Parts: sequence; structure tokens; C-alpha cells
Amino acid sequence: MSEIPSIVEVKNQWLYSHIDIKFPTKESIQGRRCYKARAKDAEYQVMDVPEIAGSFIDSDLYKVDFHRATVMFSLLQAKRWEEQSEQEAIVEFFTQIIFSPPCDLYLGFADGQAIAAAIVTSVDGELLISDLACDSEKVESEFISSLFARLKDGHDIVYLEKPLS
Repeated sequence: MSEIPSIVEVKNQWLYSHIDIKFPTKESIQGRRCYKARAKDAEYQVMDVPEIAGSFIDSDLYKVDFHRATVMFSLLQAKRWEEQSEQEAIVEFFTQIIFSPPCDLYLGFADGQAIAAAIVTSVDGELLISDLACDSEKVESEFISSLFARLKDGHDIVYLEKPLS
């Protein structure tokens, strides 16, 4: 898909706004800079019904709603960056998130460990699954399928951010 869906801009503005405060930390500003650099190269596709059945049961697919889970989410996201300094900045950036529409953070668990993370954005009948951070390609496919199955109702279009390596 050559054109970036407008829902992506909504998600990015939501995410960036969490450090638009009077005294943001220098690490969270650096984290936003790292995130923006990566986000500009992301690609998006309209999702079809996934071929792989999601294996995350409801108790393993968790909508983040407290700070400790936000930290788990942030640590998984940081693994997408190679440099230690960037990982630290990304953790600081993501831990600033305050739970609010139109975005939700999701975690996938196996054996009590967080193994998958994504941001899910819902706006005007559209859904965006983005910022996937998963332990493996198999986990990623199953996590995407599980999110799709759980959240697709009420949405005319579901976009997927193609994960960047």
C-alpha cells in the first residue's frame, strides 16, 4: 500500500502527545526521535481474514490497563531496537503512555511471560494493528490472528503495520 492510512497519523499523534508535557525527560524525547525514525519507513496493508488461527485464549491476550503491564509492553517494544541507548530511550518513551482512546496496548502471554505486544487503534470503523513486538514469527502470526478475531467486529477495514526487522 503506497498511501499511509489516516488512522496511522491518529495513532502517531496519540503516541507522541504523551510526552508533550511541560518537563519531558530527555530520554523520552530521544525515544520519540528513535520511534519517529523507524515509523517513517513502516508499510501498511489491509488485512484479510488470517489463514493462521490465533492460539491466544482470552486469558492470554491482555489489554494493558495498569503501569506494570505498560512496563512489560515497553520492554518488549525496546527489543525492536539494536542499540542499548535506543532501547533505554524507547522504554522511557513508551512508559509515558496514559491509557486513553483511540489506542489500546495489548500483550500476549505464554506461561506467565509477556511474549507479544501491539498497539491497536480504532477510529471511525477502522482498526489498525501496529507496533508488533513478538518473540518469534510464529508468535507474531498467532498474536495478529488472535487480535483480529477478538477486535474485528464493528470495523469495516482492518490495517496491519508490516513489521520491520
